[in-house]
Amino acid sequence: MDETIKILREQAVLCAHLPELCDELIKIMQSNSPDVQEIISKIESTVRDLSRNERRAQDFLKRVKASSFAEFIAAQDKNIQRDVAEKLLRKTADAQLRLQNQVAELKLLLQRGKQYVEFNLNILGRVSASGTYGAAAQTGSRQPRRMFEANA
Repeated sequence: MDETIKILREQAVLCAHLPELCDELIKIMQSNSPDVQEIISKIESTVRDLSRNERRAQDFLKRVKASSFAEFIAAQDKNIQRDVAEKLLRKTADAQLRLQNQVAELKLLLQRGKQYVEFNLNILGRVSASGTYGAAAQTGSRQPRRMFEANA
């Protein structure tokens, strides 16, 4: 049970740290700050640590022949260690749920950024408007302008 608590405690700490890092990343993305690289490296480091912890957890669960920590903990006798393990398991689950919500928010921010870049590239390239931006442009006798002509 001590190994279970050790693994779950490390997992809870890492899972609680990731949402904090994601909050920082969301603030940086919303403010259009160029300081993204530092926070990304912190997130990558935390995810690597979490991955190592997950491998240790899977090895432990194979050794004790349980499919999950919840199943293993439920099979243990009621004592203070079991209560600690259950609290850590709940704390980890809550942090993972919070992280899921933040990932959804980050995906939305990235999608909006992508749409903004596409819109501006279309303006720079003088691309005919699609249904997204309004009515399609009328084709006329004018030759379409090329963005990177040799004589420019």
